[in-house]
Amino acid sequence: MKRLTTDQIHTFREQGYLRVENALESADLNPLIAEFEEVVDRHARQLYAKGEIDSTFAEHGFDTRLAKITEQSPIAFQALFSGVHTGPALFELIRNEKLLDIAESLVGQEIMCHPAYRVRPKLPDHALTVVPWHQDAGYMEMQCDTVLQLTIWIPLIDATVENGCLEVIPYAHKSGVFRHRSVKGRPYLDIPEDVLPDTQPVPVPVNFGSVLLLTNLTPHRSTPNLTNQVRWSVDVRYQDTAHPTGYQPEAGFLARSRIRPDAVVTSPEEFERIRKSHQPGPGPRRWKVEEPGA
Repeated sequence: MKRLTTDQIHTFREQGYLRVENALESADLNPLIAEFEEVVDRHARQLYAKGEIDSTFAEHGFDTRLAKITEQSPIAFQALFSGVHTGPALFELIRNEKLLDIAESLVGQEIMCHPAYRVRPKLPDHALTVVPWHQDAGYMEMQCDTVLQLTIWIPLIDATVENGCLEVIPYAHKSGVFRHRSVKGRPYLDIPEDVLPDTQPVPVPVNFGSVLLLTNLTPHRSTPNLTNQVRWSVDVRYQDTAHPTGYQPEAGFLARSRIRPDAVVTSPEEFERIRKSHQPGPGPRRWKVEEPGA
């Protein structure tokens, strides 16, 4: 069990983010890489058989194959992007004891895996994978603004400035939730430029095996990928089970509990059942939808 140190906890609480070096090993991440490779390969072969792409691009590796396929078809990308994938290796990473130990240092012993986990294959020169300035709290109901919903951002290849690592605005989490815009036709909320704090953003490169911790109030964005690689990452969220998640479109699950150990979800099959059988409720509607150019 390797929890955060007192100094690390202090830095996280003060700055709103923390990079934890060497939090995971290759053995923790390689099964998920293999799972994603299998999904990409399966879709590549199906698309090629249908004549929708002119090659399976099998000669390409994990860091480039999906990009080559997506130049001709979005299907493989759509099978993995966001929260649609529910594979066993992803489940095992979400409930990895090393990540839960980190989470316990900040949210306590009763840990809920928040519904909004995300798989992010960030493609080269791909608008949908460039995410503007926002706070995760902006996507949740207001009742959760004072609840720590911890994001652990996990790269599956080295995340660099060139391939689109995250940028954060330190200390801004102490100012609460900033006004966000919801613009018709745009996939993401964003914080208007005139609302952003006058603080220099900090790019946070994160090497394979290390992770980035964020509060749900920390403004951050994902910058463009200027390389020919796919910058693969996963972000998962944890919180104290005593508080609502503030997000009804998807289902979370109990990941660790001393009080209710029998209710902890321990199998990939149960994880998949929970995700797929969930009846989505309405998403938070805290921001008025604006017309483009308004």
